[in-house]
Amino acid sequence: MMLEEGLYTQQKIVETRSGLWNCIKECSERGLVYSVRWAAEMLAGLKSPNTLDAPFSSTPTAELEEDTTTTNERILEFKEETTYTLAKAYFDCKEFERAAYTLQHCKSSKSLFLRLYSKYLSGEKKIEEEADTVMSSIYPASSASRELYSISETLDSVQKQGNQDPYLLYLSGIINRRRKQYAKAIDFLLSCVRKTPYFWSAWQELSLCLDSPEVLASVIRRLSNDHVMTKVFIVYASHELHQINSSVYEKLAEVDSLFPTSRHLRIQRALLAYDTRDFDDAEELFEVILKSDPYRLDDMDTYSNILFVLERKSKLGFLAQVASTIDKFRPETCSIIGNYYSLLSEHEKAVTYFKRAIRLNRNYLAAWTLMGHEYVELKNTHAAIESYRLAVDVNRKDYRAWYGLGQTYEVLDMHFYALYYFQRATALRPYDQRMWQALGNCYEKIQRPQEAIKAYKRALLGSPINSSILMRLGNLYEELQDLDTASAMYKECIRSEEEGDMTPETIKARMWLAKRELNQKNYRQAEMYVSEILNGDLELEEAKALMRELRSRMEHTPN
Repeated sequence: MMLEEGLYTQQKIVETRSGLWNCIKECSERGLVYSVRWAAEMLAGLKSPNTLDAPFSSTPTAELEEDTTTTNERILEFKEETTYTLAKAYFDCKEFERAAYTLQHCKSSKSLFLRLYSKYLSGEKKIEEEADTVMSSIYPASSASRELYSISETLDSVQKQGNQDPYLLYLSGIINRRRKQYAKAIDFLLSCVRKTPYFWSAWQELSLCLDSPEVLASVIRRLSNDHVMTKVFIVYASHELHQINSSVYEKLAEVDSLFPTSRHLRIQRALLAYDTRDFDDAEELFEVILKSDPYRLDDMDTYSNILFVLERKSKLGFLAQVASTIDKFRPETCSIIGNYYSLLSEHEKAVTYFKRAIRLNRNYLAAWTLMGHEYVELKNTHAAIESYRLAVDVNRKDYRAWYGLGQTYEVLDMHFYALYYFQRATALRPYDQRMWQALGNCYEKIQRPQEAIKAYKRALLGSPINSSILMRLGNLYEELQDLDTASAMYKECIRSEEEGDMTPETIKARMWLAKRELNQKNYRQAEMYVSEILNGDLELEEAKALMRELRSRMEHTPN
């Protein structure tokens, strides 16, 4: 049995290696450089096969039996090779319209993909150029955006003729997502990843189509649970949806056993720690990653967020300097520098750098959200709202933008608007105490105590006990004249304090309980609560007055 398991493991390594090599070859031919980079990094992190125990081919791809369709495609590709090479050269030089024009008479699936993909990228470039200001819509109405419909019609036509080339399916997924037809996009992308499971860009597009844990669960049911790429995707998509649980870490551990030195998986582990607000652990993981890959800029903006939260000024300043040395014109670099200026409370300079990041990439989510935070600091609420709205346009799963919108509308005393945005934030981040606390506070402001109580109780579920929330619950039950439950909340509030660390909330709770016990003529119990306040070295006149009243009543009360 052990021998069979060993052979299976070796076979799996060889199959994975072959699949990654094949993906690198196909994506290189089509100009999909980010998928090439990802597959190459995963290949570098793959466990080495034991060539003594299992057969290992040094060739990138295994020989496959070809059907008639594959043979015809290869014949077409051979005939078009010279034209395709010329078009690919134009594509690599970012002359997208020229590349599309060169391929206009070509018939192979590979040529059709590069032609349509070139037209798509040309349209995206025009959209960038037509955006007059940073704060304009992400997807303005233009002739460039109408190009999507033309590409879609061509793809629909070839697919009706039976062409199921995975890269054309991927392009159909992109077009349908951009047109907000998410169900169709998911269908196309699932078909793509089944045919080319190591094609990472398709998995990323699939993740962008998911807006809830329920949709993620339905997509996972349609995938092969045994395939390593399904597990990689589950880890990635769970982070994107902020749905982190023990199952996600189990999947990550399984993939780690196959890719023990993968940089992508190391980054995923750091991002999971960041997402669960374990900032110290996340900081350590990012430091290890930077030591092994010192010129990396991908995800370093997240590292800068961690350093910002932990107020590591010197480290953040050093990171900003290093990033600027590597590439001044990367959005991540601008975001890191923006975070550094924000930590120095130079908010106007921070806004300047976040705007610069957006000019470099209008779909760069982090900069939109962070710029919203800076406008809040500058008390420019209207600009903050616009930044957060555009962040949501980029990614509907960004709970920070929804939360920011809620907070900004709350500052403007527009509580019903704030309520909607806090509800969206809690849906995306159901185990985050801050989201539910904000929602409860909003319900309080609009005089809906029952809903406020539910929100505050949900905030306490599975989270550390928060004396402030317990105090608010006590106040709400008091308003509803449910004094027994209010009393229970205040007692729980007192129990939540650390030894010898009395807070304003626990003092108020003791005062309320003392007064209630006094009214019920439980003088000894009332005296205990007041004594605790006075023994805490707090010279509270109210507590002293209550103690005097207590002693007066006790003197006039017969034993």
